Amino acid sequence: MDAFKTPDLVVAETGSHVPEQQAYLNLMRTSQVLGQDVSDLLAGFGLSGRQYNALRAIRRDGDGGASVSQISQQMTDPRADVTRLMDRLVRDGWVRREHDETDRRIVRSHLTEKGKELLARIDQPLVDLHIGQLQHLSKDELEQLSALLQKARGEG
Repeated sequence: MDAFKTPDLVVAETGSHVPEQQAYLNLMRTSQVLGQDVSDLLAGFGLSGRQYNALRAIRRDGDGGASVSQISQQMTDPRADVTRLMDRLVRDGWVRREHDETDRRIVRSHLTEKGKELLARIDQPLVDLHIGQLQHLSKDELEQLSALLQKARGEG
């Protein structure tokens, strides 16, 4: 059975029609459905979602590399154990670590050529997947959805 019940099932079980609860359950169900497609795609490249997000965070910070705290701030899952995650990415040859030149206490992570090539191979299939997942929404609806989700997170 699905981890998250459909809003109609919750209403049937509780007799309650709370819009906030329905919105939350719809959000969780949508995340579960769309997220599974992404997980399946990334698994085909030998990556978990957390590993992919860490690699993207490092790429986003450019040639200067990224510290563990910078990577943590950019992760989609705030519970991720970034240090252990980075150990695995280094072991797999996707990331290398270097001490910061101005502060030796800071360790910066950089993508290796292998890591850059991996992300380059993932980029277009992931874009294609997202386009396919959301193709039934118009550009205006996508912008509105993004704005509403940011607002729900207290960012809008």
